[in-house]
Amino acid sequence: MDIELDSLDSISSKIKNMRRALGISQKRLAIMAGKSQSTVARIESDIESLNPSYQTIFEIIDSLNNANKANVRPGLLNKKASEIMHKRIVYAAPNDTIAKAIAIVRENDLTQLPILDRRKTVIGTIYQKDLLDVATKNPGAIGHMKVTDVLMPALPQVDKDTDLTKLKPVLENWNAVIVTEKNRAIGIITIYDILQLI
Repeated sequence: MDIELDSLDSISSKIKNMRRALGISQKRLAIMAGKSQSTVARIESDIESLNPSYQTIFEIIDSLNNANKANVRPGLLNKKASEIMHKRIVYAAPNDTIAKAIAIVRENDLTQLPILDRRKTVIGTIYQKDLLDVATKNPGAIGHMKVTDVLMPALPQVDKDTDLTKLKPVLENWNAVIVTEKNRAIGIITIYDILQLI
């Protein structure tokens, strides 16, 4: 799955995660991109202080994308969402507190958390950074504030029969998609689920 340019923090984590998913060492990535190993290491761990040029980031991302394309198995792009998805969706309900959402995010190491109602209809999404913002600015409120107080638009939703060729552009701009059937969430797919299939 190609990486596209985004904020520095998300670029750093996406580069690191994709490099690991492809089984490429920092040294090998540095050689592929024509950079030093220390540059790759700092981009993954301390990108803001390094403040790399657009060209440096582009060359590293381009090297990862090329390595990824070279490793795509034949037939992979014909897989349907229902064949790739996780049937277990970790989510919060609209009436859950911020404190409960923080516990769910922490326990499952998530960056975003879908909000689903009793019928598994997708209501929206809350993000780790928004939970952190509430917890640090108003820690006394997390026990009674509801997740709907920090609700953001829902993750993209796709039908269970959507094939990977149509999922690819969506996942290039979002970390995950919700798989639905008759307007009910039945699964979730992340970038890393795709990378594991390669």
